[in-house]
Amino acid sequence: MLKKLKNKRGEGYVDMCVGVIVFVMILVIAINIFSFITLRIEMDQIADELLETATYSGCFGSDFWARDTELLGQYYYYGIDYDADEYFNASYHRVQLGHTMRVTVSVSTYVKGLGVFKIPITLRVTRSGLSQKYWK
Repeated sequence: MLKKLKNKRGEGYVDMCVGVIVFVMILVIAINIFSFITLRIEMDQIADELLETATYSGCFGSDFWARDTELLGQYYYYGIDYDADEYFNASYHRVQLGHTMRVTVSVSTYVKGLGVFKIPITLRVTRSGLSQKYWK
């Protein structure tokens, strides 16, 4: 390596510049992967807490939306989609005991570090659980 750097023809200089550029690109990719992993872990926490609130109350009502507002204050903007296999009362989004409830959290982001190029990525996390409330 030292012989190439001491070479007067400039080949070592070009090799070193290409090596630095490759190293920086690998570093940018590693940082993006790490940021996507941490974002996914936070989304898992958000989805788990929203699902826990929904299954405990047995509906996607005021408790669910109050918890969503609290989580928006703690984290970042995210999209929510919720669904159930069967609703006991569709107008109040109530789910009978033992029926499946699903919460999907999605976040749109970009791959960072590529300059003017923006590659959009949408990450989604879906959690499901059983309603814990019996509606009469």
